[in-house]
Amino acid sequence: MTARELFEEARQASWELHRHDMRYNAMERRALSLGGASDSKVASGSIRDRMGAVDAMVDYERMMERREAEWCAAIDRAYAVLYGADWDGGIARELSMSHAEVLECIYIQRMSLKATAIVVHWSVPKVCALRNEAFRFIDSAE
Repeated sequence: MTARELFEEARQASWELHRHDMRYNAMERRALSLGGASDSKVASGSIRDRMGAVDAMVDYERMMERREAEWCAAIDRAYAVLYGADWDGGIARELSMSHAEVLECIYIQRMSLKATAIVVHWSVPKVCALRNEAFRFIDSAE
């Protein structure tokens, strides 16, 4: 796997985690908005009563556990390359913290090149150069 593939995988995982959190939060808001007691006109356990909504949340969480673990593992692999397994190495130490921050912003935080440039206080062309240098370094180390 190339460095670009590793970080694209982390970006996708970060996006999926974000979508999962948004979906879960929407389910939680729905459950809270349904009130405390089940309405006698609604079948108990349906998604229109509070307990049914809570049951749906629990089922969703159970279904997503494996996927969430896979997404977290992909992000952890990217962080290990950026900062080392013990957060004291990686390309942050081998190249520079700027190289690591650029990759983190673009791929894990899912920022645009322009937003990344603002965060790391470099121009967009410099951000692209740092990203490309980091990818070349990672690929040559393997």
